[in-house]
Amino acid sequence: MTREQIVQYWRTFFTDLLLGTVKNLFRFCSLGFILGLGVLWFWDNRFLEPAHWNFFLEWTAFLLGVVWYGVLGPVHGAIACFLYVAGKKLSQMFLGLHDLLDLFSKEVFKKTPKFGKNIQKDELEKTFDEIGKGFLESLKLKKGLFFLIVRLIYGLILKALKFIFLNDVLAELQKKPGEEITPTDIESAVRRVSVEILASPIHDYFLLTQLLNIVLIFCSFGFPIGLFIWLR
Repeated sequence: MTREQIVQYWRTFFTDLLLGTVKNLFRFCSLGFILGLGVLWFWDNRFLEPAHWNFFLEWTAFLLGVVWYGVLGPVHGAIACFLYVAGKKLSQMFLGLHDLLDLFSKEVFKKTPKFGKNIQKDELEKTFDEIGKGFLESLKLKKGLFFLIVRLIYGLILKALKFIFLNDVLAELQKKPGEEITPTDIESAVRRVSVEILASPIHDYFLLTQLLNIVLIFCSFGFPIGLFIWLR
């Protein structure tokens, strides 16, 4: 990917991080609320009304059910939204890290005339920070609260990439015979390091947590029904 394509990729990533999250939060919470109302309707028609309780007791149980399902539905929806968005954005982030690390590494090489195996890490770290700051400015994101959130997330990404570059990438370059290092050597080192990044199982953890949330939905939504059957 060219530098312009990488800039566009991360601009889209950060823009969707806010707007996409708001849209998904509304969608998931609404779905959870509707699901809760559906289970409430089933519980009321299948169990509560046929019980023929007195008016006061029946309405008390119904109002408690409204509170239970009306609150838990959106809560489970919000949890599902967080897990979905986090898993999706982490996958996108891991896919974009290779190109970003490759771009930063090559720009460090270009801005460091005496780039070699014996170069001091402090010099590379300073150059890497300057390149990272310039890349954030090239995204041309709108200022405001959203930009502060993006800056925080980008800062964490930059720190992670800098750590990988100063340790893993340089360690790979140290294995190369001879003293001269070329852009091709850097590209090969970044590719080998990126394979380990893309192999991270963190996305699988979010999928398992999402499945756990689904199990909790069944348990929490089924609790009033199970309690009603037990009391009968």
